[in-house]
Amino acid sequence: MTNTQEPTKRIIKKGTCPTLSGKETLTYHIGCDEGNAIYFRVVANSGNGFFNKDWLALTDIQKCFDEWPVDSSITSFTLWSLLKGKSANTSAFILAALKEEGIVSTLKGKRRNHEYIEPVEFLAEMDKLIDAGVNLDPD
Repeated sequence: MTNTQEPTKRIIKKGTCPTLSGKETLTYHIGCDEGNAIYFRVVANSGNGFFNKDWLALTDIQKCFDEWPVDSSITSFTLWSLLKGKSANTSAFILAALKEEGIVSTLKGKRRNHEYIEPVEFLAEMDKLIDAGVNLDPD
């Protein structure tokens, strides 16, 4: 019998941030797998917007950014290929978490348009949490 269950993620950080509209507050988790790859997921929304709680690998997110046209700013549509068949809010909510973590930054005067920032500081912070063995309760 084949095991098709997704590998377990260890939660290394919990965070909150405003949605991109600023109207609601999101709760998100950052996790890692056994190979120390980094993942994001949204787990709560103070408003009514639906979302998907699946983990998204940072490497997959970065690939979407790399494949996005160079002359176009990053928007929630950039991540849609990772979320086909999922709630339309999820990509915007993940983008809000990435903004909170300093991986994207809002372009001046453009509330919905962002630019990618190489996550050197973020990855250093996650490496410290991974090395310290942080394993937070999902609740």
